[in-house]
Amino acid sequence: MVFQIISKFTCRLFHKKSTAFFGVIIFAICTITLIAGLWPFEFHPVNKVAWLGDRNGVNFYGQSMIVSPILWDDPQKSPFQNKSITIELWVHPPAKLSDVGIGRIVSLYDGQEPDLLFLGQWKSHLVIWSRIQIIQNKFQKPVKRRDYGEIGLRDALSKDNDQFLTITSGAGGTSIYLNGKLVRANPGYNVLSGFAGIPFRLMLGNSPTGEGYWTGYLSGLAIYNQTLTSSRVLKSYREWMDKGYPSTPRENGCTALYLFNERKGAIVNNHMDTGNQLLIPEVFTPFRRIVLSPPWHDFRWDRSSLQDITINIIWFIPFGFFGAAFLGKMKQFRKSTLYLTTAMIGLGLSLAIELLQVYIPTRHSQLTDVICNLTGIIMGLVLFHKMVFPSSEDTHGSRHCEEP
Repeated sequence: MVFQIISKFTCRLFHKKSTAFFGVIIFAICTITLIAGLWPFEFHPVNKVAWLGDRNGVNFYGQSMIVSPILWDDPQKSPFQNKSITIELWVHPPAKLSDVGIGRIVSLYDGQEPDLLFLGQWKSHLVIWSRIQIIQNKFQKPVKRRDYGEIGLRDALSKDNDQFLTITSGAGGTSIYLNGKLVRANPGYNVLSGFAGIPFRLMLGNSPTGEGYWTGYLSGLAIYNQTLTSSRVLKSYREWMDKGYPSTPRENGCTALYLFNERKGAIVNNHMDTGNQLLIPEVFTPFRRIVLSPPWHDFRWDRSSLQDITINIIWFIPFGFFGAAFLGKMKQFRKSTLYLTTAMIGLGLSLAIELLQVYIPTRHSQLTDVICNLTGIIMGLVLFHKMVFPSSEDTHGSRHCEEP
């Protein structure tokens, strides 16, 4: 009964109001949709990294990134030819932990997909993802492929508290140390098994696409070309805590040591080499932008993803409804033509927004959004059909309800 009353009122409104009335509404909907889809219009956003004033370190407080130039660009000089590595990381996670995606703390990026290696944070958990080596048969064809291997440690990154992480990995497997103590061992798993000697960049605070930013303090980073022993890991941890740096890093194969003790400027020096400095750009610019990333790349069964889907569907329902009303008043269409035209215009609007988002570093171009927007348009069209055409229709759909 209520629906019939609303339907009758809507039907009369459609016939009574002018084309200009619906034109103003659909113009307002399109304008608001464009603003919401492209906000905050930051085509050159500030890189949100700041030096800590009272201690060594940097603060990642939003979309940000610290990068290196290409490291070890001569494969013959690569320090990881035996695929062994140790990473020491002194971090201070934020007081408020995010459950939206994985924030990347350190990444090794060689321009290939999937990424070579990264250490990240999800909620309070440490996440380590690495490229897995492709096994070849005698005909040099892949017989097994699994893009990523993943290990981690629950509650390794408790909020608002300094943590010192050490990850050692080589032929014997991977071990994770927390504040100098071994907390997890993964025999047989090597995080550099997919390393092929390709030059790579060191990236801090984000993913190459800018879709995985991390917030928190980073006060120290060291990378070794060998797996440190447990006793060496504990000794190095104590030296970091006592003096702010390891005593004899070069003797243990340290190739990169960043103490973040500059406290100003755009350069983080590598204390093992005058080269391979880290750069803090003024403008946040991802290295790789994805155009219309597929749903299986973005979707997760969490509240944030479901909320985004719901918003993207509901947001375009008014476009479907009032777009059909405007076109229906402007010109006599067959219903099928009216609905198809409205859907195509709405789809074009959605695609335009997603393609423009490619040029806004803080936004992400997603095919999922387009699919959800189209779903909302279709729902708006169904609602329009049910409310404006509730009774018998002629063959052209030109008279469908009682006019006032």
